Order: sequence, then C-alpha cells, then structure tokens
Amino acid sequence: MSTLDKPYILVVDDEPAIRELIQDILQDEGYQVTTAADGNTARACLTLRLPQLVLLDIWMPDIDGISLLREFKQQEPGLPVVMMSGHGTIESAVEATRLGASDFIEKPLSTAKLIRGVETAIANQLKLVSSKKHLAQEPIGKSPEATLLRKQAQRVAKYNMPILLIGESGTGKRCFARYLHSLGSFSEGKFIELSPESFPVDSLRFAALADHNCLYLNNLSKLDGKAQALLLHMLENGKVNQSQLIFAGQEMLEDAVTNDTFSETLLYKLNSITLFIPSLSDHIEDIPELIHHFVDQHTTQNQLPYRHFSVAAQNRLRNYSWPGNILELKNIIQRLMLLGDNDEINEADVDQALTPSKESQKNSNTINYQLPLREAREQFERIYLLYKLQQTAGNVGKAAKLAGMERTHLYRKLRSLDIDAKQT
Repeated sequence: MSTLDKPYILVVDDEPAIRELIQDILQDEGYQVTTAADGNTARACLTLRLPQLVLLDIWMPDIDGISLLREFKQQEPGLPVVMMSGHGTIESAVEATRLGASDFIEKPLSTAKLIRGVETAIANQLKLVSSKKHLAQEPIGKSPEATLLRKQAQRVAKYNMPILLIGESGTGKRCFARYLHSLGSFSEGKFIELSPESFPVDSLRFAALADHNCLYLNNLSKLDGKAQALLLHMLENGKVNQSQLIFAGQEMLEDAVTNDTFSETLLYKLNSITLFIPSLSDHIEDIPELIHHFVDQHTTQNQLPYRHFSVAAQNRLRNYSWPGNILELKNIIQRLMLLGDNDEINEADVDQALTPSKESQKNSNTINYQLPLREAREQFERIYLLYKLQQTAGNVGKAAKLAGMERTHLYRKLRSLDIDAKQT
C-alpha cells in the first residue's frame, strides 16, 4: 500500500505541542496527517481535501469544537470525528455524541489510547461503508426492462464517464445510481448525494468531494447557471477524471436548452451515456418479485411482522396504475404490513390500502379522522412536512427553518415517515 492509499487524518488542536505529538505518533503508524490550529484553518483543510478521520479538540480560541463538529457534520454527514478534551464534561461528551461524534478521548493522551481510538474509528467507518455497499440493490425482476438495466449497468459502470439517468419520480433512480457505484472503479469511495441547492460552486471543494468518490446529483435541470458553468469547466479540464459522476432527472433536457435554462454544451458533455429508468407500469410482471423484496426489507430493517400476500392480492397490485412507481409500491406494502390483523394480506386489504392513495392524489391535505391518534398524527406530520418540502423544492435545511426544527431532527422524522426529500 502506497502512502497515498493510507488513511488521511486531520488533527485540529490549538496547542502546538499536542498537535506535533499527535502528528508524530500517527505518522509513525503510517497515517497521512495534516494539522490545524484553529477553526478557520480546519475549514480550509476540509475544503482542500476530505479526510478519512478528524481529531477535534473541544476548547479552541476562535470556535469551540462542538460548534465545529456541527458544521462538519452538516457538510459531510458521513465524516468520522473523534473529540478530544483535557477537561471535558459529561454534558459535552453527550452533546458531541448526539451530533454524530464517533468517540471521545480524554487528555492527557497516551500513545496506546490515541492509536486505539483512531483504529476503532476508522474500522467502524470501513464497516459502515461496507454495509452501505450491501444496500446497493441491482434492478429486481426478470422482465426485459429489468434485465436490460442490469446489462447496461454492468457495461457502462466501468467507464469513468458521466452517466445520465432519466426516469419519473419514484422509479428508483437513486437506488440504481448506488448499484452503478457498486460496480464502478471507485466502489471503495463514498457515494455522495448532491442537490441543486447543495451543489458546491467552489472548484476546490467540488474536486475534493469528487476525488475517488461517486457524486450523484438529482434534479439536474434545476442546476443554476453558475453551477452549470463550474461543472462544465471541471469536465472540460479533466478535474474530475478520478471519480464517478451520475446525474438524474425526470425528463430529457432538450426543452431546458431551448428555453435557455440549461447549457447546450454541458448537455453534450453529459448525455453520452444516457440510461432510461422505466416506469413501474412498464414492467408490472416484476411486481410479485418486488413485493417479496419489500416484505423482506420491511421485516428485517423495520421489524414489521411478516405477512403473506395472497395470489389475488398480488394480482390486484399488478393491475394498479402506479403513478408513484416503485416508491408508491414500497409505501403501500409497508402500510399493509403495519395495519393488517391477519397473517395473510388478501385482495380486500389491498383495495382498502389503495383507495386512500388514490384520494390523496386528488386532495393531499385530507386527514383520515377515523384513524387512531398515533396514526392520524403521523398522517398530519407527513402532510405538513411534504408541504414544507414542496415549498423549498426539497431543500431539507430550508424546510427545517420553516418548520422551526433542527435539521438533524427533521432528517430523523423524514426517515421515520419514509419520506424521500429528493422525490418531493
């Protein structure tokens, strides 16, 4: 393993002696190490190159480590951060853990304590990355459409060329992008999701994010002119050759080019590999297999009780129009598994579950007052949060401000309600 292949660690501490000591110890262990004496320097280091681990002191002159941790986690949710303090409190340790710190090391530092903390944090991060790879699900089904998608993915993923995914909302573009990442040259790197609002308009920042990672950008047509210009510049100058770039949208971009809202030159750069993700109505023969997949998923991940779908129930689902595509199917299956009383889900259960779904398309603000309080509250929260996300074009940060919530709290709430902000 070359030096450049070894984990890169950023050490942030205002005491020169401690910085030097940590740097010497970690370099002796073969790690790449950069140090920063304050928050501004740490921010600059993070922009230039994304580390595999940050060692962060709590008490510094310009900004406290807890505030800096919050900043780092907002920018890079998956970045492992180990906090350090010579006079830390239980409260600060609890707050750091709540904000996503991997560990808390007390000073004075011993060599054994430091190395153990670093090794544990990096090992846990590698396990997390490995577990996420297992989430990369290949297109399910034996239909010609699913078979073609698998073949296309296996053919194009090995090339370091931008890939454009076109498909309706809810068709599984993000899942397919993860599958492409698992097959690509940079599968060991991170899968980083960007939105038009979070797209970095700084070339150094963009290059650091992309380096040996996969960048996935949904709603490509909503990228503003400044971001389009930067992306074109990076592509034309080979600044992102060591990365996998996947873009997605619901429609072809020719109309946007005609309306002068999207760069024609950029479109030509991006559409050399274009894959079309089919609507669920185009491969309904895969629905039984998708049902089995989502039942297993809800059973293992959400600990829902297992319920069997009768043949009649499966056939009823096959004959539904599915305007919300695979995402709607997943949500319907979850509802049926959660609310049912019997071991078997029959056709009548499916009809009952589909009826509110049809009505909600006509009036998304309708609450079913016949539901128990807990379920009615969840229904209201779903309607309320979907409205806030629609107001902000899917921007979670802005939606959190409108709702008077912490961003992290909103993310947890969206996950619990199975709301995908990118699909709103």
